[in-house]
Amino acid sequence: MHPKTRDRVLIVTALAVAMAGTGALAANYGAKETPKVASIELAAGLRAEEHMSIQFLGDTMLGDGVTPLPDPPGYDAAVAGVLPLIDGDLVIANAEGPMTYTNEPMNRGKQFSYHADPRAAWALSKAGIDAIGLGNNHSMDMGVTGLEDTINLATNAAMTTFGAGHNLAEAERPLIWHSDMGTVGVVALGENFGKATRADEVTPGTVVFSPETVQRGYDLARAAGADWVVAYVHWGDNYTDTLQAQRYWAQVMVDAGYDLIVGTGPHIADKIEFIKDVPVVYSLGNFVFGTPGRFAAYGKQGIGIALSVELTRGAPAQLAVRCLVTDNFLTGFFTQPCSPPQMVSAIPLVHPALQIQGDVARMPCRCFEPPE
Repeated sequence: MHPKTRDRVLIVTALAVAMAGTGALAANYGAKETPKVASIELAAGLRAEEHMSIQFLGDTMLGDGVTPLPDPPGYDAAVAGVLPLIDGDLVIANAEGPMTYTNEPMNRGKQFSYHADPRAAWALSKAGIDAIGLGNNHSMDMGVTGLEDTINLATNAAMTTFGAGHNLAEAERPLIWHSDMGTVGVVALGENFGKATRADEVTPGTVVFSPETVQRGYDLARAAGADWVVAYVHWGDNYTDTLQAQRYWAQVMVDAGYDLIVGTGPHIADKIEFIKDVPVVYSLGNFVFGTPGRFAAYGKQGIGIALSVELTRGAPAQLAVRCLVTDNFLTGFFTQPCSPPQMVSAIPLVHPALQIQGDVARMPCRCFEPPE
């Protein structure tokens, strides 16, 4: 088990949203039941009192029907090369494909329908991942059965899921994490991936961008006690730089009050920009991903990044970026840390102010101000 996981005792619970103004939310957004909140809390006595970090990993899928891994050690080996880089107090990854016992696609006509072996859940948990986002275009690839398997397998492996559910109320549940330095809420949002994957009052799926869902996600996180609210979004085109539509929705999220926007989806690392003082990480790229990839065909580097927000009491927040080699033609499906020359090549393209210090690059951030 990863040292960070050994040292943590995670309590995974479902908490009802309790706050003044819940009635107003219900009035504004319909009569449906107020969503509950998926919550991860550090056990008393193990909290970092002076320093905490929240780490976001990109598109993650340990094996699928094309590149199955033969046995449990194979799953562990797939993440072994980057274990030293997984060091957040809270670590979140985008599960780009269900972990499930079924291999029956919901839509047989879809070009890419993914599924990972159930053993992948334990491998991710042992690597130190605490929560997995499901708000993407592959969560429903194996239908409701695949979604339910993913949620159950993750829960059994001591990971929390958020971003998809049996209906919109479930899919909208923000992830809430409490620490002595403050409470973080993470809201999963994404593009409209089609009617079959779009949650509504009675249909399972994910949460689609709209002015209403963007604002509601923020309000629900704040209602649950979040001091800072992060949008963990799935958007953009494969192997493509930032689109104007992404910048539009980033502005909508900043206007709604979000403190950080972290994007997944294009499979390549993209730039960090700031809207006002809000960091917008347009794409983390891949983390560990079980398909060959098409980087060369698009003229792109097979590079991903892991992003951390590091908070130290009495000091400005820091954004920390770690660089990953994710082109499986180069790595043989074993993601590796970037070499120093690769860091020097890739990191300035993410943001020129990032200062490389060994295997991490940092820059200060006027974000995540201490709660009053």
